[in-house]
Amino acid sequence: MVPILYLSHCGSSIGGGEKQLAYLVENIDRTRYRPLVICPDDGVFAEHLRRANVPTVILNLPPWRRLKSLVTRYRAAKKLVNLAKGHDAHLIHTSDSWFNPYLWSVRKQLKIPVVSHVRNLLTPIQVRKYRFDRMDGIIAISEQSRIPLIQAGIDAQKIDVVRNCVDLLAFQPVSEPIHSAEYVVGIVGRIEPFKRQKAFVEIAAKVIAQGKEIKFHIIGSALGTPEHRTYEREVRQLIAKYGVQECVHFTGHRTDMPKAMQELDLLVTLSAGSVIAEAMAAGKPVIGTPVGSTAEMIVHGETGYIVPLEPIDGIADKIVELAKDSTQSARIGQQGRIYAEEAFGVERHVQKVQNVYEKLLIQG
Repeated sequence: MVPILYLSHCGSSIGGGEKQLAYLVENIDRTRYRPLVICPDDGVFAEHLRRANVPTVILNLPPWRRLKSLVTRYRAAKKLVNLAKGHDAHLIHTSDSWFNPYLWSVRKQLKIPVVSHVRNLLTPIQVRKYRFDRMDGIIAISEQSRIPLIQAGIDAQKIDVVRNCVDLLAFQPVSEPIHSAEYVVGIVGRIEPFKRQKAFVEIAAKVIAQGKEIKFHIIGSALGTPEHRTYEREVRQLIAKYGVQECVHFTGHRTDMPKAMQELDLLVTLSAGSVIAEAMAAGKPVIGTPVGSTAEMIVHGETGYIVPLEPIDGIADKIVELAKDSTQSARIGQQGRIYAEEAFGVERHVQKVQNVYEKLLIQG
């Protein structure tokens, strides 16, 4: 078996990146590969991996570029190299591009190929800043996320596009709504500026002002950082400002996402990510903005709609349109499930990643 070392962005919580990493390491061909996941902290994701019988180690990897990490980062890199040696790693794969410097440190000493997964839309400056040119392989989750890599001078042969996946057995459509409200619209993700929950509240206020009996769910919670806690307070203050407390609800972090998705009639995403695939698999229409992988995951007019964030009236009007026409909403959801089965299966995703590994291992 080929031992592979994985670096996870987080061990204490589960976001889209962690879900995708779990799909990979839980379904990888264990007759061919032997995974070991390194988490920077302990918690629900690390425990999830352990329960799935995926070997997991906790190793804090401080931000490489911060001045205060100057000493600790080299100690951490040395520990990482020793872990890679102990695992006899033949390849190292980071699920977070910000760990690229750590990969390079391992590569220099052990002479093994390194792979960086691009889950966010980067700028060419960020591509150069995090030294993607030093990576042997790069996996981008969309063609759009591939573009800045090319613009920054990265060899196109190094880049493979592998879209996010979803567990099609776990996320299933239901024949009847499992809620009593007329129509429920949700946004899913950590409560943080990148996910734009404040804009979601503004959209909800626009809809509610039209007198529509529509409920809005904010699914997720904030991390314990000052920035994220401050943002959550701002979201709550905005709800109070618009006086929509009766219609906008915080569900908190959900560990039962398939059920949480079934409770919705419509998903709105103002960032991107694997939640789009989850909603489609659950037979829900999706409204997204033209950012990141969204435009490549939603088939406009068939499985959902791509609507610019500004002005927010466009998204608000589309929500009202779907809430008024339950037949149209259901039809789009059904098309989403069909498309998810064709495009977002875990087996297809894992096979494409394994193809990347084989290409690099042969070259090595």
